[in-house]
Amino acid sequence: MLTPKKKLTKKELKHDPLLDSLEKGKEYYEQNQKQIITALVVVLVIILLGWGWLNNRQSTNNEAMLANTKATLAAVNGMNDNVQTELERVVEEYGNNDNIAQSKYQLGVAKMQAGDLAGARELFSGLTNSSDELVKISGKLKLALLAEKESNYGDAAALYRQVSQLKAGLVSKYATLQAGYAFLAAGNIEQATDIVAELEAAKPVGKFKESVEYLAGKVMEK
Repeated sequence: MLTPKKKLTKKELKHDPLLDSLEKGKEYYEQNQKQIITALVVVLVIILLGWGWLNNRQSTNNEAMLANTKATLAAVNGMNDNVQTELERVVEEYGNNDNIAQSKYQLGVAKMQAGDLAGARELFSGLTNSSDELVKISGKLKLALLAEKESNYGDAAALYRQVSQLKAGLVSKYATLQAGYAFLAAGNIEQATDIVAELEAAKPVGKFKESVEYLAGKVMEK
């Protein structure tokens, strides 16, 4: 049985919900037109600034990568005053950019070779904060080498140990070996013995096995 449709009253016809909403929206806009337009302009400016910042950032990244590549290639072909000056310029101009890691590394090596260990340490320490695992490892290994140069064998051993605990394949294996030598140089025979046992348990082969056996012999001499 069909239900008869409800007959709308004149009051209900006069106040249609949709029309009421539109009317209220129109009134609100007219009353707050200035604030609404201002808010829209602010949002538009923020969007445009964000877009410009992203484009500028990408442009800066590209410039940093290009400068890094040129400086690194120059350093690989031979270090001289001009190359070091260019490396320093790249690091100075793009110092906080992750794309210049190689320039920082090469400049750190140059400073270390020139005897500026403090300058080299600052650069290598910066590399250890990288999100790139290989860059981080490179920085730690160079810091360990610096520690050895300064006869801080305990610090060197700790840094080599950090690298050895990373899953970096052969690099981690050799870092473990270097940690053994550093512990030995520091007079920590117990730790050096533990390193030898750890390496032997991994059943090394080839040249690496010979290196482990040599370290084991040095430990036995003590």
